[in-house]
Amino acid sequence: MADKGLISESNKVTMILMGGEEAGAVAEVVGESQPGVTITNHGAYIEIEADRDLHVDLPKVSERLGRPYGVETFLVILSSYVGRINVDDRTVSLSTEIG
Repeated sequence: MADKGLISESNKVTMILMGGEEAGAVAEVVGESQPGVTITNHGAYIEIEADRDLHVDLPKVSERLGRPYGVETFLVILSSYVGRINVDDRTVSLSTEIG
């Protein structure tokens, strides 16, 4: 029988991004715009974790990189995530909210 202590409720959302220039720019923009976010650089990948919600403002990432940067390119470096994802032309968001 499984130990009930191994599974617990969490209000954390997480993005795992493949390491590189783009992931670094995303981490900088998110870190500046969302206080309380935890960013861990593991070399090959960057982990961004937050309570309840996390938002990536793609126009700000584009500005940071100095070149066009859109959702299609972002989704290439998004290796994994925890939370409910919402994607539009300007923002990629994760949330613990249903609906």
